[in-house]
Amino acid sequence: MKRTLLRAGLAASLMLGAAAMTAPSAYAASKQPPMSKAVNKALADSQKLYAKQDYQGALEYIQKAQEASDPTPYDKLMTNRFLMQVQIALKNLDAADVAAEAAADMDPADIPDTDKEAVYKPALQLALNSKHYDKALKYANALEALNTPLDASFQSLVMQAHYFGGDVAGAAELAKKHIAAAEAAGQPPARNDLDVLMSSQVKAKDEAGAEDTLEQLVKYYNEPEDWAQIIGVSYGTKGIRDIDALYLGRLMFLVEPTPKPNDASIVGSVASKMGFYGDAVKAEQAGGTGFPSPDENAQKDKASIQQQIAAGDKQNGTYNVKLAEALYGYGMFPEAEAAARRAQAKGGVADPTEVPMILGMTLTAEGKYQEALAEFAKVQGGGPATPRVVRLWTYYAQSKMGPAATASAAPAQ
Repeated sequence: MKRTLLRAGLAASLMLGAAAMTAPSAYAASKQPPMSKAVNKALADSQKLYAKQDYQGALEYIQKAQEASDPTPYDKLMTNRFLMQVQIALKNLDAADVAAEAAADMDPADIPDTDKEAVYKPALQLALNSKHYDKALKYANALEALNTPLDASFQSLVMQAHYFGGDVAGAAELAKKHIAAAEAAGQPPARNDLDVLMSSQVKAKDEAGAEDTLEQLVKYYNEPEDWAQIIGVSYGTKGIRDIDALYLGRLMFLVEPTPKPNDASIVGSVASKMGFYGDAVKAEQAGGTGFPSPDENAQKDKASIQQQIAAGDKQNGTYNVKLAEALYGYGMFPEAEAAARRAQAKGGVADPTEVPMILGMTLTAEGKYQEALAEFAKVQGGGPATPRVVRLWTYYAQSKMGPAATASAAPAQ
């Protein structure tokens, strides 16, 4: 079966909040280096206008500070920090980035230790926004070197800086750390952490790891794009059985209103081959090709379906499980459940995964999610793709029960 390669798209996010400007007088009263008189006055006047939201007027006084003769390193630092704030207020983020980077690029010895975090944080944000990823990584490293706790938003920005700055391995390690901490706290991992980890794994050509992370995205966030991708790549599992491909297809039709024709073709081919014409009809209607039209066979099969159901009590488990599969394809879920339960009671089905799988799928289709989960938990054995197929159906059933069930423990990977 054709394998769909994993795709990963990641965009830097900006979480920039305008911090309050600090009055020069406050710095003068602290243990910070003194500013020259001219710069101190200009920035004090700038701050007064900033407080009145006269940002253009504030900008003019900052320009006066820039024109002062023989500025000290601290004069330059504070002037650029004030300039950054005014440019943010004016919504000129490019200019704000120039000022923030100018402050953050100063010799660390010229930046007081008490100011370093306040200097590097906005510089990191603005550099990411401007796609200056080499600078963003520099500032992220500077923040990490401070060994001061960062809130979740800045942890995310530091991680992004590593990723976009070319330190893919470092980004992946940070993402794993965040994910482990969230799960240990009983919380779903942040979407961005999972996205960064998956993108890092794709870049590193760790296809298996990326697929595992994609499963976590499906488990915790239940987004159609993630479902489409995990189902697509799962079709490419080496040695996948036809029955597992069929089960993936049935899940696909639940989560994707308009599946890709290539995926529908896979479902149609295996369903036609196995004689489950209802599933093949759905695949045909979705644009699937490469298999005989199932319409005539489906019509003949449905014409005798009531007689097939009536014969179930006298037939063995194998007959009833195949009947349940056919009934599921026709959307006759209560009848499929009854046939599956007869197969379960009679036993003797060669494939031990088939009865609990068809019963779990049918119960899911009927909205009996807790019962469905109990059946999926019984599935043992099968082929190379079976464990993932079971997990995906489990995630889907949990997602229909609400957030708490979605985030609960799933079968071990």
